[in-house]
Amino acid sequence: MTPIPAGISLDTLSELPRYPVGTSFGPDIDAANEILLSAADEQTKRAAFLDWAARHQPCVFGRMATKSGTPARGLAMDLCWVDEQTIAAGPHAISTRIAADRRTWKERAARGMSSAFLVIFNSRCLAHARPGPEFARLCTELASLYLTELAPVRPDVIYTEAIPLRGRDGVLRLFKGSVQLFHTGAHLRRHHDRRIPGGVMISVNGPGHYANSLVTQGICADLAESAPMVRRLAARSIGAGGLGDERALSTTWHRDPDPSARDTARWFSAAYHLDVLVQSDVVSDPGARTGPCPAHEQWSWLHLDYIDSSETSPADPTHGWFHGVPVPERDLHHNPWPPVVPIDAPDFNY
Repeated sequence: MTPIPAGISLDTLSELPRYPVGTSFGPDIDAANEILLSAADEQTKRAAFLDWAARHQPCVFGRMATKSGTPARGLAMDLCWVDEQTIAAGPHAISTRIAADRRTWKERAARGMSSAFLVIFNSRCLAHARPGPEFARLCTELASLYLTELAPVRPDVIYTEAIPLRGRDGVLRLFKGSVQLFHTGAHLRRHHDRRIPGGVMISVNGPGHYANSLVTQGICADLAESAPMVRRLAARSIGAGGLGDERALSTTWHRDPDPSARDTARWFSAAYHLDVLVQSDVVSDPGARTGPCPAHEQWSWLHLDYIDSSETSPADPTHGWFHGVPVPERDLHHNPWPPVVPIDAPDFNY
């Protein structure tokens, strides 16, 4: 049985304030929820979610990775599906399901076959949950059942996953992957770009792992070729939100207003910190956001310049994002990176 941290009970699940039946989360999510919140089988629900993601989520990487058939530009992901029955069975059942799929994903990632991992908590209760302190607490508990080695997960902290890849030289390396939260109730909120149908999702993606896997797959000759492509995809995801409702605005944007500088931007801004797993003031805020974000809520110094083929050393805080850390085979499933408390400053990196 997979060990879980003490104090994780998910009791908050039954106490969650919920939106009234019939509340709309946008026509795209409403249509997907017709299947995701029905009695359909898991494969049908998976297909419905992937179809939605491939067409409606703002992240370019996400749309590519969830596209059916041959992975677009060599980018693939693994999906762990946690259904109502597993959630009802309790924390041990949930953590066991996630741990098994996480191990499988990392073994595939080491072969360059997957650079992203999605954990979907598919639940009517979670899909209808209102943002609030109860929901924020529940999200930290669900995240703790995934990142058991770093649990208990705390709010307002950056957590990093380790994604393995065996290079063409035969050396196993670990790459940093960002761990992010998405949920249905993000619709028209401060983090509207994080809306999904069906409940709650924890998403892991590693742009550096992806860039290096393009080399191991033979799609690119080297990092000097793959890095600019990955950087362009990352830059073009910024400011691409606002999908699903004509009233919505993107919650991320480029600092430089000149479109010609888009692909070479060093920093961008957002109404929330994209790599904070559970940002308490965001997931607790029930207010709709259909206008500009107040300046005091903005994160102004979110970095893109780590997506670069230039060598880094272990002394560099960004080391591991684009250049992997060599490890022995026994550490394929190890996660060496501790949580980090973010600071909104141009010299803060992690």
